[in-house]
Amino acid sequence: MLDQHAQGASNAPRRRLWLEIALSTALFVSTATVPAMAQEAFTVIGHAVHQSAVTGEAGGNIGANFEAENGVQLRWLTYGVGPVHEQLFREASLSAGSVDAAFLLNRFANENVANLFEPLDAYLEADPIEDFEGISPGMLEAMTYDGQIYGIPFRHATHGLLYNTALLAERGLDSPPETFEELIEYAEQLTFTRDDGTQVYGLVLSGQGPSNIIDIVRAYGGDFLTADFELKAAEEGMVQAVTLLADLYQRGILPRESVSFTTEDATTFMQQGRAAMAIDPFSRYAALNDPERSNFPGQIEATAVPLTASLTEDGTVVPVKTEIWSLVIPRNAPNKELSWKFIKHLSTLDAAISGAVNGNGPTRSAAYQDPQVQAAIPYWEAEAAAVAVARVPLPGFSESARVDDIVKEEVQAVMLGSKTPEQAMQDVVARVTPLLP
Repeated sequence: MLDQHAQGASNAPRRRLWLEIALSTALFVSTATVPAMAQEAFTVIGHAVHQSAVTGEAGGNIGANFEAENGVQLRWLTYGVGPVHEQLFREASLSAGSVDAAFLLNRFANENVANLFEPLDAYLEADPIEDFEGISPGMLEAMTYDGQIYGIPFRHATHGLLYNTALLAERGLDSPPETFEELIEYAEQLTFTRDDGTQVYGLVLSGQGPSNIIDIVRAYGGDFLTADFELKAAEEGMVQAVTLLADLYQRGILPRESVSFTTEDATTFMQQGRAAMAIDPFSRYAALNDPERSNFPGQIEATAVPLTASLTEDGTVVPVKTEIWSLVIPRNAPNKELSWKFIKHLSTLDAAISGAVNGNGPTRSAAYQDPQVQAAIPYWEAEAAAVAVARVPLPGFSESARVDDIVKEEVQAVMLGSKTPEQAMQDVVARVTPLLP
């Protein structure tokens, strides 16, 4: 029998073997995890549509080059529209933040919210965005406060005229209206009862707030509230629009349910063939032509909303409503220079083209000239014309929701015949003026 020392000596090679195995395993695990540990997270808050626009397959992953060039990995925090802003404002209010960039919708922005984000003019001057002038000026306006830009437009939802070609054909109409006057004539002709008993209304809107009726107001050359907060509610264009709405409603060209309509109601009326035309976002095109939800798949077309004939010397399409998601940098962002690189990367024409093919609404008109975009968006020409002149319905400010409710109340009073258009708009001025910044 070996003595204890001999046993220890004989076990030494075995112990060395186990030690080598343990060290090799530790080294392997350490080496295998180094890239993941070294990859810094770049945190972005937004909606799922933003993530799919940036990382989609059809147009390519726009974010991949940014990740590779900067040694980071995009970390997406996505929520519904309301929760996006709740989370963003909460994070941006902290003394030290962890969010590098975010998407902000214009209707949630106001002069107080702007204080949570970096003004971007100095970044634009030091490290300009390629062909910055190619981004729609009306969209940039939405995130401009006291002459400073706080957000760069990335995604839009812009209004157009959606129309049912089958219903137009039934009434002997073979093309969309070319002037706003003609649009109203079409609405009259397209209000009828079909052979199967369906009552068709010539036109539907999604409501009576300033964001719903602004397209008609601007078709007459008017406006409701300018970017510098000049209130135009009692001026001719607004009064004309409200007068028209009341007339269309009282003659049954707008549905009786119009006074309580939502976007979903307008979409349903179009899908069911109960409405022939709608002024709504171009992006509704897909839902209106969906064979599983629409009675008229492949028969809904889209065009730009035309101006009144007297204004066509200023162009041919209405500067319609648009809503814009803009890229912003929280003031407490950990690395603002890197945040700017991200915004700059997503703001090029190439990125706009790739994003559009991924389903995004491009904020550069030039993107619509790309063959890939034209193949992806059948109505590209009309949308491009609209985007070039589109503006938000009203600037962001803290009392905008109350203003929206006031206008709805007054417009509905006119539609129901309890006020004249002139009196209602004078009342809007009296009620809204104290709420303006």
